[in-house]
Amino acid sequence: MPNPAIRRISGATLAAALAAALAAATLAVGAPQASAASTPPLRVLTYNTFLFSKTLYPNWGQDHRAAEIPKAPFFQGNDVVVLQEAFDNSASDALLRDAAAQYPYRTPVVGRSKSGWDATSGAYSAVTPEDGGVTVLSKWPIVRKEQHIYKDACGSDSWSNKGFAYTELDVRGVRVHVVGTHTQSTDSGCKAGEAAAKRRLQFRQIDAFLDAKNIPASEQVVVAGDFNVDAHSAEYTSMLDDAGLTAATARTGHPYSFDTRENSIAADRYPDDPREDLDYVLHRAGHAKPDGWTNEVVKEESAPWTVSSWGTSYTYTDLSDHYPLVASAR
Repeated sequence: MPNPAIRRISGATLAAALAAALAAATLAVGAPQASAASTPPLRVLTYNTFLFSKTLYPNWGQDHRAAEIPKAPFFQGNDVVVLQEAFDNSASDALLRDAAAQYPYRTPVVGRSKSGWDATSGAYSAVTPEDGGVTVLSKWPIVRKEQHIYKDACGSDSWSNKGFAYTELDVRGVRVHVVGTHTQSTDSGCKAGEAAAKRRLQFRQIDAFLDAKNIPASEQVVVAGDFNVDAHSAEYTSMLDDAGLTAATARTGHPYSFDTRENSIAADRYPDDPREDLDYVLHRAGHAKPDGWTNEVVKEESAPWTVSSWGTSYTYTDLSDHYPLVASAR
């Protein structure tokens, strides 16, 4: 049966409606789209610093490495720096202080307290022994900063306020959104398959958080950090889906960001573990993304440094057990 409401439309009204629809379609075709051309170029560094608490791990040169990291070539000339495992308070505070001239804007360390954040969500607890170790540093003003603490963890991660930092940046008058995170580690204290399951829940928390922000598609949304997912594994595809991310156009440089053979610290700590590619700077699906977005693992090497433990000296030529990853459009 014909809808009576349709039968009551006059010819003049119908003509006006068709004209309006045609005009709207013309405007839509001519309107600027969320394209690479309209997005500000960015250079983003992510780096797992391995600054564990000196109370628990006193012999890993945290103070020396914290002093050397801001001087390293890979640390220079970035727009944004996302650090993980900035756990030791005094060492990480020194690193951040020395980096302030290059990166005058930053977040607090995730999970260390609620102070300095515009909002805190998730499972934050003031009595959790360790913070989340993530902080975001920026060349550009940070106009909003939020922390979210993951609700799900296993193994030693259960003793940390791990989560992510969300930042909104003003880059030459354009809004850019950067999330820094360190997701569940593959820990011997987790049951078989449990670490991957926890990561999946954490990636979905990132996706849900960003969904709720209703960020315009024309704005870049970048998620960076140590995802603890090997780029060569089957988990990589589900990671992209769960977090709502798109793969980089290219992945270059050293083939492993966590190299238990060639990285002097990783080789000493994890001699029997496989080499893996765990660190990323990726864009959110459905949002602006520069053409040629490339993730490059930098095989940094430092001047030799030596520590002693129980009368034995150990010398290393790296500043962390991970290599830094620098992302930019190429």
